[in-house]
Amino acid sequence: MKRLTYLSIYLLVCLSLWLIPKADGYIWDPRIIIPATALLFTLLVWLIARFLGTDRTAMELVVTAGFILLFSPGSHLYFSRDEDALIELGSQCIVPFFLTQYKRISRKNFKLAYALMLLMGIFCSFTHDGITLPLCLAFLLLAWQRRNEFFRLACWPMVIGWLIGTVLKFTTRDQFPILTPDLQVLTNRTTMVLGLLWDTKIFMLALGLTFWLSTTSWGRKDLLRTFRRQRLITYSLLFSLSCVPFAPLGIESAVTGVCFFSMLWTLLLCQGLERRYVGAARVRRS
Repeated sequence: MKRLTYLSIYLLVCLSLWLIPKADGYIWDPRIIIPATALLFTLLVWLIARFLGTDRTAMELVVTAGFILLFSPGSHLYFSRDEDALIELGSQCIVPFFLTQYKRISRKNFKLAYALMLLMGIFCSFTHDGITLPLCLAFLLLAWQRRNEFFRLACWPMVIGWLIGTVLKFTTRDQFPILTPDLQVLTNRTTMVLGLLWDTKIFMLALGLTFWLSTTSWGRKDLLRTFRRQRLITYSLLFSLSCVPFAPLGIESAVTGVCFFSMLWTLLLCQGLERRYVGAARVRRS
C-alpha cells in the first residue's frame, strides 16, 4: 500500500506539471524536468514521513504530501519546472535525510565514516540559513541532556559538524549580526516577523492546534507524548521562536525556520489526531 501511495503521489505531481500551462515556455526539455521534479518531491515526502513516522498508512502519506505542498517554505517553486524547482527540492531533501541519519545512527554503534558524518553536518548547517541556529541549539541541548554518554553515541560527529557549520555561517557573513538590547528595535523586529508568519498561516495553525490540544486531558497527554518522542523538533521550534526578536541570520531566514519547524510540529499533532479519531473508528468497524 505504501509503494502504491508513493507511486500515486509521483504520477499526480507529474500530471499536474504537464497540465498546468507554463506561460514563458520551457527552458529544459519537459520530458526530463517534469519526471525529475516529481521524483524529488516524492523523495521529499518519503524522507519527511520516514523521519516523523507519518508513513504508517496511506492517509498519513497523503496528509504529509499535502502539508509539504501547502506549507513548506519555498513550495511555490515546486511547479516552476526549471532549475529552481530542482535546487529547492534537492536542498529540502538534504535536511530530513540528515535528521533521519542522526536519529538512526544515534541508536546504533556506528563507528565508521566519522569524517563523512562530520562533513555532512558542516555542509547541511552552512547551506540552510533558516534552520541553522535553532537546530544547532537543539543539538547542543540534547547533547547536554545526554552528556554522560554523548561521545559514546555514534551521532556525535554530526552534532560537532553542525556546530562548526553554524560558526562558519556567522563568521563568513559580510556584517556580523548585532544582538542589540534596544527594546524598541527588538519589539519592531518581532512585530515584523510575526506579521510575516501570519501571512504564511502554518505558524498560526500550529499555534491554534497546540492551544486546542492543551485544553483537553487527552490532548495534553498527546502533546507530552509528541514532545518525548520528537524532542529534536520540539526544541528546534522553541529555539526558532526565541531567535525571532534577534533574527541573527536575517528576517527571511527567521521566518523560514519557524515555518519549517511549525510544519513538522503540526504534522506530528495531526498524526496524533488521526490516531485518535480515524484509528479508533477503524478499530470499532473491525
